[in-house]
Amino acid sequence: MFSGSIRERVVLYSRGWRRSAMSADVTSSTGLQELLSPRVVRSTVLPFIQQQVSALDPTHLARICRYHLGFADEHGEPSSGGVGKLTRASLMTAVADGVGLRPEDVRSQAAAVELLHNATLLHDDIADDDELRRGRPAAWKVFGTSLAIHAGNALQALGLRMVVDDSGPGHNEIAGSFTEALALVHAGQARELSLRPEPAGIAVYEHMVMEKASALLEWSLGTPAIRAGRPEKDVAVLREAGRHLGIALQISNDVEDIWGDPALTGKPIRGDIKRRNLTFPVLVSLSADNAAGDQLGRLWQEDNTTTDHLQALADLIDEAGGRHTAERLSRDHLDSAVENLGRAGLSPTATAELTILFDRIVNRAV
Repeated sequence: MFSGSIRERVVLYSRGWRRSAMSADVTSSTGLQELLSPRVVRSTVLPFIQQQVSALDPTHLARICRYHLGFADEHGEPSSGGVGKLTRASLMTAVADGVGLRPEDVRSQAAAVELLHNATLLHDDIADDDELRRGRPAAWKVFGTSLAIHAGNALQALGLRMVVDDSGPGHNEIAGSFTEALALVHAGQARELSLRPEPAGIAVYEHMVMEKASALLEWSLGTPAIRAGRPEKDVAVLREAGRHLGIALQISNDVEDIWGDPALTGKPIRGDIKRRNLTFPVLVSLSADNAAGDQLGRLWQEDNTTTDHLQALADLIDEAGGRHTAERLSRDHLDSAVENLGRAGLSPTATAELTILFDRIVNRAV
């Protein structure tokens, strides 16, 4: 979606990384898949998640959660499709490697952050009336709204228990920061509902994103450094990297909803503008001092969700400058995330892998 060479980022931030990673194959889809395939996460964290989720109430909660996580179909039969990207667990295990830890040292935390993230997805699908998740019916469409809400709550409780019950190094700080992240996510979800089409709405949006999107990424990147006993300055720059990464990712997702490929997102295109959600490109365009922004403001108020009307809205958002501004700002925050990563004192290999992973997360390179 955005310009910029992944290979150049690797050169800049990871001198001394193995030569094979510097080959041209790194910038291909196949090369990225081989380089960043989360085998460690899938072998260490995913089975643990399956085990813990399967121990929930078997009548409803375990069944719904296993379906949502992609472990089972709607009938409870094992399924291999629909498992998410495990982004936050992948980030955590990569940082753990960069500070000299084993994946097992952060297994509970990596599982917990994935469960909390998936709880937010369960609830977001209901709040946004999204009928698809990862290319198949969302859990609330299959099992009903009330049960899906309870399933999301169960995932949050399970994740919190995993973190609290783990007694490894840095336990108190890790557990305390997890509860803070949980509270921020809920605050961000609530703040999102208060967005208004006015210039101040952009500032509210930025605040919301730091809560809803950045909080878990900050925790994912900072937790291994706490466990390893690294200096506070290293923890701080990793968290700052997570803050910028979350903003870059959310804005990129906003752009993707309007102009992206449903085959990559697993959702129909333009769902946000169909529901008149005030995403970043929309807020920028509605506050733009130009003819396209004025026309967008008029059409935005119309109760029209036809394909032609949504296309007209998308064209006006682009013409008013919303797409360009969003893409530029997402790219700037991604650059800031990578810059902070380079100051965290991780091993060269981990820094290089995380640099590419950051770009892959934001731009869906694969």
